[in-house]
Amino acid sequence: MSDVTFFAWGDMHFGYNQKDFAADLRGKIIDQMNELPGIPFPGHIGGTVKEPDFVVACGDMVDGEPEADEQYEWSTYKQFCDKLRYKQYEVLGNHDTGKLFTKYFVDKYQGKSYSFDHKGIHFISLNSDYDTYEVGHVSDADLKWLKDDLSKIEPRMEVVIFVHTRIDSLKNTDQLLDILKNNNIILIVSAHKHKPDVFQCGGITCIGIGHCRNHKIDLESARSFYVISILDESIVAIPWRWDMMTWDTNWQVQYHHARKQRRES
Repeated sequence: MSDVTFFAWGDMHFGYNQKDFAADLRGKIIDQMNELPGIPFPGHIGGTVKEPDFVVACGDMVDGEPEADEQYEWSTYKQFCDKLRYKQYEVLGNHDTGKLFTKYFVDKYQGKSYSFDHKGIHFISLNSDYDTYEVGHVSDADLKWLKDDLSKIEPRMEVVIFVHTRIDSLKNTDQLLDILKNNNIILIVSAHKHKPDVFQCGGITCIGIGHCRNHKIDLESARSFYVISILDESIVAIPWRWDMMTWDTNWQVQYHHARKQRRES
C-alpha cells in the first residue's frame, strides 16, 4: 500500500485584512507549502517532508461576513490558491455560505458532501451546518449521504474524514458516531476552533489544525497548518508554525504500526 502525504489548512478567511499576495500572510503560507517538501521532520520522527498528494482546505476559506463583497473574497481566494503547486480539495465552513461560494463548491464536487479514493484510502469531505452561535450539526441529508457513501466501500477500507468543526462539538455527535462505528476510520481532521488539538472521539483519533488568519482573537500559538503522512506502518501528523517557520511538536500525532494493526484486526 502506497504512502499518502497531504497538507491540511483552514480558517483562512480570505477577504479579512486582505493584502496582495506578496504582502499577505496567506500568500506566505502558500509559499511555505510549496517549499516544504524536502524539509527535515523533527529528529525523533526522522526523514523529510514528501511532496504532498494533495492539500485540503478545511473550511472558512472566505470571511463571509454579511457586509462582505462576496465576488471579491471568492476571486481573491481562487487567485491565491491558483499559486498552490498541488491539487486542493475543500470542506465547507460556516463562513462559506454565500451564494457564489456555495455554487462554486457544489458545481465542483456535485454536492456539499463528497468523497474520493486515493491510493487505497477513502477520503470524505463531510458538510456541517451551523446555528447563529456557530454550533454545528450534520444534517439528516448529509448523514444519509454519509451512510450511503460508506455502504459502497469495503468494511475494512481505511477512511479519513474532513469536517469543518471537531466532531465532539456537534449537536448530533452520537448520530454521526453510530454511522461510523462499523467502519475503519483512521483519522478525522477539522478546523473551526482556530487552535491545534489532538483528541479521541468514539475511539477515533481526531486533529484540529489551527488557523491561517491574523485576527486579534486568534492565539499566536495556533498559527499552523498540518503535515499528515499515512505510511504503511504508521500515521504521522505534525503542525507547521507558519509564523515561525518551524515544527510545533506539542500537537503531533504518531501511531506506530497503526495501519497494519487496523488492517489485520
